[in-house]
Amino acid sequence: MTVDISALVVNYNTAQLALDMLRSLRDQRPRDAHGRELSLEWVFVDNASQQRHETELAAIEELAKDSALPGKVILHDQNAGYAGGMNLAWRHARGRFALVLNPDLLLLPHCVERLYQALEADPTIGIVGPVGYWDRGREVLLPPNVLPTLGDLYRGTLAHVFRTSNRRYVDRRFAAALEVYRSTADVELEMLSGACLLVAREQIDAMGGLFDDGFPLYYEDTDLFRRATKGGKRLVMVRGAEMAHFYNRSGTTNPGEAMSRYWRARRYYYGKWYGALGRFSDWACRAFLATKFAQRARKRIERRVIDLGDVSEPPTIELPRSCTSYVLELCQDPGFLLAAAIRGSGSSWTPGPSFWAAFGESEYYFRAVDLSRERPEELAVYRFRRVPKAR
Repeated sequence: MTVDISALVVNYNTAQLALDMLRSLRDQRPRDAHGRELSLEWVFVDNASQQRHETELAAIEELAKDSALPGKVILHDQNAGYAGGMNLAWRHARGRFALVLNPDLLLLPHCVERLYQALEADPTIGIVGPVGYWDRGREVLLPPNVLPTLGDLYRGTLAHVFRTSNRRYVDRRFAAALEVYRSTADVELEMLSGACLLVAREQIDAMGGLFDDGFPLYYEDTDLFRRATKGGKRLVMVRGAEMAHFYNRSGTTNPGEAMSRYWRARRYYYGKWYGALGRFSDWACRAFLATKFAQRARKRIERRVIDLGDVSEPPTIELPRSCTSYVLELCQDPGFLLAAAIRGSGSSWTPGPSFWAAFGESEYYFRAVDLSRERPEELAVYRFRRVPKAR
């Protein structure tokens, strides 16, 4: 028996977040353009989590018995990576469409319905995804991803090190992101977020499969998007569909392993799409960043940062002047090569409750950009470190 949509979930050490995500999926109740309620199922793969979180997994298995949203739980005996886990889930799926979901997100109301209707309405579209936020209250917009090409690899490497290169790269990225932020319609992009996407079975078959198992972690979604566009299909972010994505929670549970897999995946990606030149470029750029020269030069980028120190309560960022419209870019790196966005107006900003609940103890950088004038203008860069409350 086929179903309309199979939701695929791969979990590693984030079972509580996955449980919350599946509950948000249960609340969706999507319909097609004619009002017919769509049938859903989900397939959950636990990728040999270091801790199985038995209580949460038991709750997930109980949720699988829901007749309105049946599910299947697969306890994998190895960490096959995101691609391997997703492909395992897809082999157990019956849906005409695959809804690929990270465990560390929440589907906001009507998300699945609007994704489905947008994909069904236009045969030129291969994959759709939602607008992303970094928190439940939609205070922080996730950025449009930058497609990793060889040119971007070179520019990004220089932008990690040199102030002039960094400024050019960030200005170019911000201009592209601003067009997306300001759009009120669906947006065609070079890349979507791999955290949540909807793709038809026919499209998966046409691409030769869902994910490439050669990716140990990261870049598997980029490869998927490139295969879709290579086949002549468009990638569209659906404006009316929204999610909250609590970014990279699985990776932070085992950062050493995650970074090792990242570098292997990056080398595989550039080799797959650019051959020997891609593999050499990846090696050369990484080797350059490891030099003492690059590390010394990189410190100059941080000189413009205003340090707000350690905080345990929401701080207030005072801007140099009042703005009728501004964007605060948020990043955990002073280079701002990819940054989320907080929109506002006035002369100051204080994190709201949704932001403060979503962001843990870490170091955060904020880049204030005034949009009040003809051209965006960087006003200042700030940093604070969130620390535990004193007892």
